[in-house]
Amino acid sequence: MYTQIIPATDWFFVHPDVKESAPPTVWHLAAWGLTPEGKVVGLVGGSVEGCLVGVPRAAKGVYLHRDQLSEAERQLMVKR
Repeated sequence: MYTQIIPATDWFFVHPDVKESAPPTVWHLAAWGLTPEGKVVGLVGGSVEGCLVGVPRAAKGVYLHRDQLSEAERQLMVKR
């Protein structure tokens, strides 16, 4: 549950793939969610249309603005 949701324009969550030889995974954030505890969480589209979910908790990644992405990460962000 979130107490507030705001757009996350041009923000991404990037984490390494489980296979070290594979490129990183780049999630395009839809919004930022504020939890009742005051924690800000990046939200991405869920498996149900119109549903937003938090980024994968098991993934050790970072939130990056589009301007901070490497060229390889920029190429990955356009893939579906």
